[in-house]
This record gives sequence, structure tokens and C-alpha cells, in this order.
Amino acid sequence: MAPKSLVLASLLIVVVVSARQLPRGAAGLGASPNTNTSFVVSGIVPCATGNSINLATVPSFPNALVQLVCGSNVVGSTTTDSTGAFLFSQSSASRDLVAAILGNLCKVVVATPLGACDKFLAGATGTLSAPLKLLDITTGSGSGSDLGGLFGGIIGLVGQILGGLIGGILNLGTQSFSFV
Repeated sequence: MAPKSLVLASLLIVVVVSARQLPRGAAGLGASPNTNTSFVVSGIVPCATGNSINLATVPSFPNALVQLVCGSNVVGSTTTDSTGAFLFSQSSASRDLVAAILGNLCKVVVATPLGACDKFLAGATGTLSAPLKLLDITTGSGSGSDLGGLFGGIIGLVGQILGGLIGGILNLGTQSFSFV
């Protein structure tokens, strides 16, 4: 197995095992006890239609209502600034919400119609949305390992993931937006 494949396989195993250890709330994402884990989601919303929209080639979408949706639940909302940038942050997220984020069950959805950023897109029917990607886990305990090499890198990565699950900050961004 190639080194990248080994790291990816290890990461997947840790996430799956950790997610199975998290209790599920009976009433939805907010029902389970809060963790010491916080999360931050940031991005820029494009003003365009299509799939895998390239932000470098289209204008941004200022003053748009943006929602963080996990499963079928809206877990947060914010408005983009004048440059189309947005930021969600939450401290002490529930275990179910952390599991949903790490399980790729969350996405960013733009609730404002595209006609608000470009009058020529007023007739477009659909929704801009983008899945999330994990950028970093900040645990405050440092990272890496004294073991060095591939084995040390895997141990460091696993330590960071577990640290993020029991306390830390999950730093997330959006993948490419698509109009669906």
C-alpha cells in the first residue's frame, strides 16, 4: 500500500471508530451532550450557476443568506459580507454535530436567490451548495511525534484527530460550490 493510501486508510478508520463511539441523540443533532470541540466554517460564495464553480473566474455574492445544513437540519445561518465571504463558528458543539461534520453529512447552502447578485440570473431555479472539507484540527497540545517517519506521521495525525474529537477546534472550508 502506498504511504498516502496508508495515511488515508488510518484516518478513515479513526473517524469511523470515533463516530461509532459517539452517542446519538433521540431528538436530532442538538440532543446529545456538548463536547469541548468547537468548529469554524469559512468560505466565499460565488454568483454563478453550474457545477464545481471556480471562484477565480466569477464574481462573489455579497449580502447572501448562507445556511449550514447537516442532514436535513439547519444548524446555523449567517450573511456574507461585501466580498461574499462568510464565517460560521460554534463552541461546545454537540457530539452528534461533530460526528455529522466529520462524516461529511454537512454542507453550506445559499438561501438567497441568485437574482439578488445578478439580475440576469433571476430566472435560475435551484440552490447553490457546497460540501465541507476539513482543513485543520487545532488542539492546543501541539502536533507531530518524536517517532519520525511515516509511522510517526500517522501517530501524530491520529493524535490530532482524537484531540479534535475530545476538545479542540475543527477548521473547515467549503469545496467548490455547485448550482443544483
